[in-house]
Amino acid sequence: MAAAYDARYAGLMGQVGQKLAELSPPDADPAEVARAVVAAVDAEPGRRPYRVHVDPADDGAEEVNAVGDRVRREFYGRIGLADLLGPTG
Repeated sequence: MAAAYDARYAGLMGQVGQKLAELSPPDADPAEVARAVVAAVDAEPGRRPYRVHVDPADDGAEEVNAVGDRVRREFYGRIGLADLLGPTG
C-alpha cells in the first residue's frame, strides 16, 4: 500500500511545503510571533489569552480552533468539568 501511495503521490510533501510557502504574504513578519508571545506573557494574570493566533497566510486555524474550543467548553460543561477549562480560586 505504501508503495502505491509513493508511486501516485511522489514528491507530494515537497509540493505541499511549496504551496504553503506560497500562501505566506510577502510582508509577513516573523517577529509578529515574538510580539504576540510578549503581549500574552505581559498580560495581567487571569487576563492572559488561552490561545493566540498569528496567521498571515489566513489558513483558517483561528476559526478551526474557535470551533474546537466551543465544543470543548460545551462538552466539559455537560459532564460537570467546566472548572478544568481555566484557572480557579
